[in-house]
Amino acid sequence: MSEKKIDESLLKSKGFLPQRQENMVSMRVRATSGRIDAEKLRAIADAAEKYGHGYIHITSRQGIEIPFVKLEEAEEASSELEKQGVLRGSSGKRVRAVVACQGNEVCRFGLIDCQQIANRITEKYVGETVPKKLKIAVTGCPSACVKPQDTDFGVMGTTKPQLISENCVGCKRCEKACKMEAIKVLDDKASIDREKCILCGLCIAACRKDALRAEKTGCTIFVGGKLGRKPGHGTKLLELADEGQLFSILEKTFEYYRREGLDGERLGDLFDRLGFEKYRKEVLP
Repeated sequence: MSEKKIDESLLKSKGFLPQRQENMVSMRVRATSGRIDAEKLRAIADAAEKYGHGYIHITSRQGIEIPFVKLEEAEEASSELEKQGVLRGSSGKRVRAVVACQGNEVCRFGLIDCQQIANRITEKYVGETVPKKLKIAVTGCPSACVKPQDTDFGVMGTTKPQLISENCVGCKRCEKACKMEAIKVLDDKASIDREKCILCGLCIAACRKDALRAEKTGCTIFVGGKLGRKPGHGTKLLELADEGQLFSILEKTFEYYRREGLDGERLGDLFDRLGFEKYRKEVLP
């Protein structure tokens, strides 16, 4: 039993997931933030036909796996793909592939460049060893399409609306656009309830009189969330962080997790064991 465990751990570290069929693996390849070039897609399709059963599986976290690869051919298949720029995926006790929406490059609700942030994180951290798997999600706005609250480290684009009262004509476009009922127009002037506002920016987009502007746009950071058998929401760490703050906090989070985390302990479980404030004091400036 122990020998099998060691073998499986080694396989996972290389991006190969043992299947229920003996000597068969599902080969995971990297597809950062669900975006992959057409040329690389063709290479993956060719590999699926040559080494698998002619199909791929798209995982729940935007990853790509080629099932039914013979164990003895797995290294050959992976090396062949790497020569064409398709890197191995991440599995086991490592930083997993980053999931991200299309962000402000494509989506009209996107507030941040999710793809650029996801690529930066991938280049520096994906595949790094940690006490247990660590998942990262980057979403463009509070619609939260990639569930940043339910991941170990979640990044969500947000923007703080600033009201320029003298420009407001009381048209109520902002009031109608706000899904949280955080804006009310009274006596032909808008007012913002900051307690209800979730920093989505819909009111800014709706305004035609320049009465609402983005005072600051940045990232809200969530940490310690997870799904699985014992799911739990992450804790909001910071609102409207800029990219410098984001990557500083991420680096300090890795340092803290590697130093304090027990083998097999998820980040959220570490917070439960040592308390969230200890972590907060270490990562916030």
